[in-house]
Amino acid sequence: MSIADNELFQVVNQFYPHIGKKIEFLWGNPEFNDLLNRLINDTRDGAREGFPKPVASALLRLSILHDAEFPQYVKHYSSDIWTMNIRPY
Repeated sequence: MSIADNELFQVVNQFYPHIGKKIEFLWGNPEFNDLLNRLINDTRDGAREGFPKPVASALLRLSILHDAEFPQYVKHYSSDIWTMNIRPY
């Protein structure tokens, strides 16, 4: 099944076709996660208004779906205090 046929994608594409094009282009690529992180997190110093609830929900669920379908691109972060790079004051 193509991502264009996915109901979640269609929700995003209906509201934001320019984001839909980026999702469609990057689906199945490691850069997809970076795109979603930039969309979901405020990278505009508070200037981002946020997405309508259906779009925000669809974006988060697409992220989960992408991770499930392409586990090789999932970024793993260590939460082990002993392996974290912590700088002293």
